[in-house]
Amino acid sequence: MTLGAMSRSARSPKISRTSRLRGGTATVELAMILPLMLALIFGILEIGLMVRSSSSLGHVARDVARIASVGAAPSRIASHVHETSAGLIDESLTVNVDHRSWDEESGTWGSWTTLTGDAYGNAAQSGDQIRVQLDYEHLLATGSLLADVFSASEDNTVALDSTVVSVRE
Repeated sequence: MTLGAMSRSARSPKISRTSRLRGGTATVELAMILPLMLALIFGILEIGLMVRSSSSLGHVARDVARIASVGAAPSRIASHVHETSAGLIDESLTVNVDHRSWDEESGTWGSWTTLTGDAYGNAAQSGDQIRVQLDYEHLLATGSLLADVFSASEDNTVALDSTVVSVRE
């Protein structure tokens, strides 16, 4: 055996031990960073779901305000909410539709009152303001994992809302 061959074989166990140490270091680093990465990924997904719910809520509020401003009956307004609220849980959705009139004498708007009507239309007069308020309890998909981050209630829900004001035609 030559001197060069001996020195290479003597170094082999040392290289092998070093690569095993590096493999152990990578495992420890992964164990340290994995929980943070998973929390970040789940947080991004949860924010995406909340943005989708908030966007749907805004769309429904605008759509309901549109049909209320052309004189739709309260029963038609209520059914329209449930028809257009795809992706939202109906039991978690609260709808309030109010109106108010301009007071010529005082030069101000009157107070908000619940929009009423009959089977043929609502009680708001032309020029009245109509306000649609939607409140939604968004259930966190991650459960209690990120509840503290999103300031969720005890039942792991986050309150979302949307308000639209339109004028009765």
